[in-house]
Amino acid sequence: MQPEEIDILMKDKTDFNKRLKLIAVLKAQESDHSIQALQYLLNHDVVYKVRLEAWQVLNEKGVQCTEPVARPRYAVVLEKTIGKLKRFGVWLMDITEGFR
Repeated sequence: MQPEEIDILMKDKTDFNKRLKLIAVLKAQESDHSIQALQYLLNHDVVYKVRLEAWQVLNEKGVQCTEPVARPRYAVVLEKTIGKLKRFGVWLMDITEGFR
């Protein structure tokens, strides 16, 4: 597979199965471009399954990188903040009940 084809497929966000097949192809290649493409998929893909597969192949090739997280940290923080705001809203409604 040519580097231009790899670049097109790794940035194609229409079907993540295409990117999973690309990772299988890149696994067999030993070029620097394949490692760069895998690192791009690991760091920039929105599908967790693609990031995880890219990470596994990179580890098999001996490239040190951090394991992808299933959910981004901002999502966890946002959910906790929303939960606190909801509890605050309930508390606020409870204490203002007597003023109506």
